[in-house]
Amino acid sequence: MPILLLAVAACGGRSTTATSEIDEEAIKQADSVESTVKLVCSSCHAWVPPSMLDKYTWKEKVLPVMAAKMGIYELDGVAFYSEKDDPKLPLGIYPDKPTIEPELMRKIFNYFDVKAPETMEAQKRSEPLAQETPMFDVMVPSVKQAGPPMTTFVEIVPSRREVLVGISGETNQFVVLDKDLSAKWMTNTPSAPTWCDVSNPSSWLLTCIGSIFPSNDKQGQLLEINPNNKGTSSQTRLTQLARPVQAHRMGNSANQYLVNNFGHLVGNLSIYQNGSNTPKILRDKPGCIRSLVVDWNKDGLQDVVALFAQGVEGIYLYLNKGNGDFQEQLLMDFLPVNGSSWFEITDLNKDGKQDIIYTCGDNADYSVVLKSFHGVYAYTNNGDNTFKKSWFYPINGAYRAMLKDFDLDGDLDMVVISFFADYIQQPEEALVYFENKGNFNYKPYKIKGYNLGRWLTMSAGDVDGDGDDDVVLGNFSQGPQSFMSTQHVNQFSSGTPLIMLVNRTKK
Repeated sequence: MPILLLAVAACGGRSTTATSEIDEEAIKQADSVESTVKLVCSSCHAWVPPSMLDKYTWKEKVLPVMAAKMGIYELDGVAFYSEKDDPKLPLGIYPDKPTIEPELMRKIFNYFDVKAPETMEAQKRSEPLAQETPMFDVMVPSVKQAGPPMTTFVEIVPSRREVLVGISGETNQFVVLDKDLSAKWMTNTPSAPTWCDVSNPSSWLLTCIGSIFPSNDKQGQLLEINPNNKGTSSQTRLTQLARPVQAHRMGNSANQYLVNNFGHLVGNLSIYQNGSNTPKILRDKPGCIRSLVVDWNKDGLQDVVALFAQGVEGIYLYLNKGNGDFQEQLLMDFLPVNGSSWFEITDLNKDGKQDIIYTCGDNADYSVVLKSFHGVYAYTNNGDNTFKKSWFYPINGAYRAMLKDFDLDGDLDMVVISFFADYIQQPEEALVYFENKGNFNYKPYKIKGYNLGRWLTMSAGDVDGDGDDDVVLGNFSQGPQSFMSTQHVNQFSSGTPLIMLVNRTKK
C-alpha cells in the first residue's frame, strides 16, 4: 500500500522572504556555489535541480529536513525537526556533530531561494480526459465499516470468485467477500493487513503492518492463514517486522519468504528462512513499496524486482545466482521528489523483452505540492536491462496501475488510481481508464465512481467468471488532506469502504 501513511509529516523550516525578482549579484553568488551544493546534496541521493520544487517548499519543508540529517538541528535561531531522540532508531541515522559547516548550510538555503521558481510548472497533457467510459458499472457493497473507511488493501482471487480486503480501525480485520461483495468470513488481525500472498491455495500469507502511520518501531507480523477453515487457525510466522507492506513465498521451501520491510527511517528488503527473524538482507534501505518474484533472465531461478520509494528511489533487480546468493543491479533510478508508488512488469511492445509500467505520486512527504511529473510512465527494455521512456501521462498523485485486456481486443489496457489527485480542480483524475490504441497510444477516459472514495489500493481480475476483468478499489479516507476541500473529506469519510467496477465487455 503506498502510502501517504509511510511518510513523515512535513517539518518546520527556516523562514526567509521569497522575492519574485532576484538581482544579478544574488544569481552570481548562487552560481559560484552551485558545484558545492550539488556535491553536498547528491552525497545521499540523486541531485534534485531547484526547478523541481517551488521556493517555499524548498525553504520551509525540504531543506530543514536535509539540515537535520547533516547534524544541523538549529540555524539562526530556528530549530529543525528531527527524530534523533527516538529510542527505536539505531545509531548513525542522525550524526552527533554537524557534517557540514553552518555557513555552508546558509549558502545552500540561499542557493535554492535564488534558483527555485515561485510556483510549480503546470501539467502538460497531450490529450485531455475524454468522456466517461461505458465499460464499467459500479457495485457498492452492502457492508459498511464502523467509523471512517480505512481500507488498506484489496485483492481479487479469480479462482475462488472472491475479493480479499484489509481493514484498519479500532478493530483490524481481514475480510473475504464473494463476487457480489457480500461478506463470506472475516478474522481479526493484530494490525492492519497490507498484502496477501495467495500462491498456495490452502496457505495464504498475510502481512500486518504494525503501524499504518510513520513509526520506527518493529511491530509488524507475517501470518499464515488457511482459507479453507476460514482463518480460524492462523499461525504467526514472523514477528518484529519493520512495517511490512508485502510478502511472497520463495523457493521450494514452504517457509521461505520475501518481505518488504518498508519501515520508516530504517527498513529493508529481506528473505526469511524457516521462521527465523534473522534474514538475508537484499537491500538494507527503507521504502520498499513493491516487489515481484520473477524469472527475469529465464534461467529457471527465482529473481526479485523491487521498487524503493524513500529518499533513494529506484527499481532494483536481484538476480538469483543460486545457493542463496543474489546479485543487485539498478534498473532505473528516480529523484527523491518523485514519490514512487507502483510498478508492473510486462512485454508492452511484444518484442520478447520485459518492460515496465511505473507510477509516481506519493505526496505526503516533505514536498506536499502538485507536481507536473507525477503520473504513469511506460519504459521499454533496450535488451541489456537499460530502459527508455516511451510514454508518459500526467496524473497528480498517481498511486497504482493495473494492466489487463479490459476490452478483450488483444492488447493491455490500464486502470490508474490517484490518492493525491487535484480533487478541487479535476477530481476525475482519481480514477482513469486508458484504452490501448497501439504503439504507445493510450486514450484516457473518466470512470464513473471516481468520487465515491479516496482510492489507495486496487486489484483487477475476473471476479464474476464472465470472461472479462473487473476492478476493485479500496477507500482509505483518512490521512493528509492535501488538495481537498472539507466537502471531500466528509464525503470520503462517510463513504463506502470499497467499490467494484464490473466490466460489461462480455454482457
